Parts: sequence; C-alpha cells; structure tokens
Amino acid sequence: MIKGHGGNIHEWAKKLNCSTTEIIDMSSNINPLGTPTHLLEYIQDNLSQVLNLPEVDCKSIIRPFALYFDKHEDQIACGTGTTEFIYHLPLILQSKNVLIFAPTYADYADACIRQGANVHYQVTKASNHFRPSLTNQNMDGIDTVFICNPNNPSGQFIPFSQLKSWCNSYPDIRFIVDESYLQFSPDYEFETIIQGGLPNVIVLCSFSKIFAIPGLRLGFIVASPEIIKKFREIEKPWNINTIAQIAATYIFKNMLHVQDHIDKTIKHIQTEKNRFEDALGRFSNIKIFSSFAPYMLIKLPQDLKASSICNQMAKHKFLIRNCSNFYGLSDNYIRIAYKQTQDNKRLLDYLKKAFKS
Repeated sequence: MIKGHGGNIHEWAKKLNCSTTEIIDMSSNINPLGTPTHLLEYIQDNLSQVLNLPEVDCKSIIRPFALYFDKHEDQIACGTGTTEFIYHLPLILQSKNVLIFAPTYADYADACIRQGANVHYQVTKASNHFRPSLTNQNMDGIDTVFICNPNNPSGQFIPFSQLKSWCNSYPDIRFIVDESYLQFSPDYEFETIIQGGLPNVIVLCSFSKIFAIPGLRLGFIVASPEIIKKFREIEKPWNINTIAQIAATYIFKNMLHVQDHIDKTIKHIQTEKNRFEDALGRFSNIKIFSSFAPYMLIKLPQDLKASSICNQMAKHKFLIRNCSNFYGLSDNYIRIAYKQTQDNKRLLDYLKKAFKS
C-alpha cells in the first residue's frame, strides 16, 4: 500500500503540537463547503440506532440510488467507500493484465498487484496536460482497464461520448471507471458513464468526497448483475455501518436540498479555481494544470522540491499534497484542494512568498 496519501492530519497535528482543528487540510480532496446543512444533526438525532445491527443488505439506500439512475437494484451494491470495490474487483474479474493511465490514484495498481495481476502503465505527459491517448492505445492482452474520471491528481476529464465510444470498441475488456470527482461537475448527469448502459463498464461512485464524509466510508458500484452477484458472494455481512446508512438515508430523503448544496459547491470551486489561476499564473517558473476537479496540480521549477514547499506550508498549518509518490510524477509536483475563500487566500499569500524566494 502506498504511503503518503493526502489527509495525514493526525500525524501533522502531533508534529506541530496542535489540535487537528487548527490545521487546514488541503491535501485531501473533500467538498470545501463541508457536509449538506442538517446532515450532521440528522446523524446525531439518530445515533441511538447504533444499538442495533445495521441493515444487512442496505436495500433502503440501494433502492433510491437505483431509482435515481434508472437502474435495477441487482446492478447496484454498497461498499465501505470505493476502496472496497477497488480491492475486490481484480479478484472478482480474475484480472490478469490491467491497463492504468498514470499518474493516477495508487490504490488501483496496489489492488491489482495484491491479486497477482500484471499492471501495464500508459504514462501520460505533462506536455499534453496528462490527457490519455485512447485511439492509439495498444490493447493486446489487456483484460481490465482502470480509469479515474476526472483523474486524480491531474484533474483531466474524458468526455462521456469519447469514453463510451472507446469502451464500446472493446466489448471483451472490463472498464472500471472511478467517478469519485465527477459529481463536482455541473454536467454530471450528462457526463456520467452510468448512463452509457454498457455491460463491460463498471462505475464507482463515492459519497465521501462530494458530501464531505470520508470518515464514514460510503460508496456505490454500478455494474452488470453478474458482477454484482460475484461481489455479493465475497462481501462481509454488515459491511456498511449504521451511521453511514443513516447519512445515506438523509441524503436520499432530501435530494432537492442536497442538490442545492452541490450546486453551491460547484460555483464555489469555479470561483476559487479562477482565484488560484490568477494568483499563481503570474509566476513563469511554475506550471498550472487546468482541472475539472476540486483540486489543482502544480509543477514546480526543478530547483524547488515538493517536500520543501509542503513542509513550509505545514509550518503555517496548511497541508498540501506532495505528489512525488504518484507513478509518473517527479518530486516537483504538488496538488492543492480548494477550501473556504479565506483559507485559500491565506495559502496563496504563503505560496507567493515561497515562489518568490
């Protein structure tokens, strides 16, 4: 397992001898506006439910998810975040040769290697803004493809029409599409590959990012009934805890209110993205990669290392992501997740001073 994910807030609190609440964690890609209003109150009001076992089959939250996307319930499963599916899928699919576009989320490769699959990388280039080449890709011998869309950490996005066409061209290859950050897009309903209806496409949907509840570990998978059945055969009983089920219940019961929260989030992210691009675009020695996600990838000059910048920001109690352990990236890359406006402004002030020195 990779060491050095974002969100190491507890470790840094110990190093800085401070409370975790004093740290602004911009290394973890979570909704900058936090949870939808009243969600935490709803959880608190229903905490007594932890005295009973969770619903074993999660039908009460799978049913509204299926209805929302016009799918059958036997095409949906619930997991402890998308991580549960990522680590089970190579086993379920009996994957032997897996294609992964790098740089991307490291757990895809870790999960495949753990199951004995061979990982083949297509390393995308910074000169092409890390866009994957689909039409010229050699697919000989490949049985499974992992795609993060939009990608982490580059934020690059493959449009629905292009992705569907490519997946449709290889009906015998299984495509696992992680859409954890697509919900931050204003065009989510039009761009999600869930609507593609292709039997060889498996879609991962995270509730952790968009609803800012990473500690609850809640995600969904949309796939063919055959794949869902195989997952059911190996999933643990009561894999979704009661509090996560309570949160999902609130979200599905209050979709209009929740959608309003998402809409505000999307506007906020666009505003803050423009703020970062305006402020950092003035520095000719760094390169900013325009992103379709709630974070920004930045390439530093050769003489400035990611570890140095991250440590400098940490001393100011701001955590940003050192991307040196992403396959395909050097130690000159950092990733910054947008937060509240005042926090973004403060970080930018510190970054501008660091880049000038």
